[in-house]
Amino acid sequence: MKKFLFLTSMLTIGLSIAACSDGGGNSAQSPTQAPVNPTSIMSEDVRLNAEVTRADNGRLMVSGETNLPDQTSLLVTLSNEAVGYSAQDKATVTDGRFSAGPFSQQSRGLEAGHYTAEIVMPIPRVQPTEVQSAIGDVGQHLTGDLVQDSSVGGKVVKHSVSYTLGSEESIQQAQSDHASLVSEVRKEIENLLMAGRGMEQYRNTDDLAALRACGEKMRANQDRAKMVREKADTLPMSHINLRVASIDVHSCVSCSETAMEACERAEESLDGEL
Repeated sequence: MKKFLFLTSMLTIGLSIAACSDGGGNSAQSPTQAPVNPTSIMSEDVRLNAEVTRADNGRLMVSGETNLPDQTSLLVTLSNEAVGYSAQDKATVTDGRFSAGPFSQQSRGLEAGHYTAEIVMPIPRVQPTEVQSAIGDVGQHLTGDLVQDSSVGGKVVKHSVSYTLGSEESIQQAQSDHASLVSEVRKEIENLLMAGRGMEQYRNTDDLAALRACGEKMRANQDRAKMVREKADTLPMSHINLRVASIDVHSCVSCSETAMEACERAEESLDGEL
């Protein structure tokens, strides 16, 4: 009996010791977990250098280096105001570098001209979480001459660089050719609008002679409309109104019951062209 009581006591003590050494599954003898290092907060002014280089067939690339955190999203805009060119591409910082492009004009090489590349780091709230941890959720850790307050809240980073493509003579020729093309497209659309309105007398009638005349005029005018649209499609997106007008004017010179509505749309687009 005494032996039984002794064994029971020893078992109770052993269980008590085991319970004390394993509170909630974390043994006092278990190794301590290594602390997780937080993302480093930017403590120096933002640096961002960029250059524009010529790729194949007159296309342009924009690349550079920065001390912004890896995975930072950038927006790169290349523009040439003289010919109304503007295009954008996204870039991501990787190992302190970024690259955007190649920039082209409808898959063709760019015209000679003076180009400006603007590199922008958008507001922090659109950046990846790890980037926000480094720069601050509103960019409060960003400092330096490249940092600006955003109109929508938070801070952004902006930097621009210029690039000249071609000789000064070729640049002047490109600008002259561009102005001539814009004028030519606009004039032809205006002429087609006049022709389309003049066709109204042949539409919506049971007169077979009038319908035949409408068909003949439509075939001739739509051939012209097709050519003007092809020319308009070579214009940069800054001339979007001319490009839209060149689409609607094709229906304007048809025998459709809605032809006049297309004429009105084309005219509205022309009025919106700067």
